[in-house]
Amino acid sequence: MYTFCSRPFFIVLAIFRNNRVSTAVFLALYVVLTRATALFGWVHVMPWPAANGSLLYKSWFGWTENAPFYSALAAAVLVYAQALMVNWLVDEFRLMSDRNWFPGLFYVLVTSILPEFLFISAPLIAATFVPISLRKVFKSYKSMRATPLVFDAALWMSVAALFYPPALMLLLAAYSGIMVMRSFQIREQLVFFTGALTPLFLVWLWYLWANQGSEFRAIQFGGVFQLYRFNATIDTKMLLKTALLVILFFVFVFGLNQYFQRKLIQTQKAITTLYWVLFTGGLLVLFRADWHWEHFLLPAAAASIFLAFSFHGLRRQIIAEVLHLVLLGALFFIQIFP
Repeated sequence: MYTFCSRPFFIVLAIFRNNRVSTAVFLALYVVLTRATALFGWVHVMPWPAANGSLLYKSWFGWTENAPFYSALAAAVLVYAQALMVNWLVDEFRLMSDRNWFPGLFYVLVTSILPEFLFISAPLIAATFVPISLRKVFKSYKSMRATPLVFDAALWMSVAALFYPPALMLLLAAYSGIMVMRSFQIREQLVFFTGALTPLFLVWLWYLWANQGSEFRAIQFGGVFQLYRFNATIDTKMLLKTALLVILFFVFVFGLNQYFQRKLIQTQKAITTLYWVLFTGGLLVLFRADWHWEHFLLPAAAASIFLAFSFHGLRRQIIAEVLHLVLLGALFFIQIFP
């Protein structure tokens, strides 16, 4: 453990290289730091339009479209809660060699790296349920009573789709994850599909009772699979955002051997599941007619865990600190550019 007196250069990551509960306070401050540009009104990005969400999202969060400050504030609180969930997930299943706050830290960083991520959106709401579902998937490993876990894993991914319909494709990641974690029997597969249909059916009944059943079906399933029309505006800012995401993607791909090295079988299976989430969530953008950066929030949990692996694996902590500051600088530059 480095102290600020003996090693003054270690100014950020050193704070999170522990598993003390009190570090959650510093994580909250980090959320405020990375999202300050939106909270103070310095980001000129239109909040997520309610029309791009589901009926449930419109009724619960439609008000945020015309309230940028409260949208940014609600997003900051939600991201903080999600970061705690991701950190708990990594600690519970010992995905890292030692317990620390790196997963939560980098979850905040990943979900704040683009200005569009700083406001409440349907994908951000849906991302809340991804670590919950992953926890059920991971717990199914060699479990003698896996049926309720399989049901819950599908159910929570389906709940994510209630707020953002394209998230329904993440059921593929959950399904593949369970196949990786255990022998997925036919009976359990039927339970999985039952869990996926249950929340959709119950919410449809509610809207049917409110005379909106056909509208719910049209929004929830009508536009899930679309073909991208390549209508994005290519400018300097888009190239910067794309370059940053591509760099992170290559970090995750080339870090494959490092992530699996000297890991238990259960941990290796969990990492494989995270890759399913990363690729499935990333490919979602190709199934939307219009380009929205917020789509990339869905695999944020997997991306943040891999980023935590990469930084934790660096032997020289000074290099980790410098690279973190570079990422932080890129974050602020893109948020306020031009």
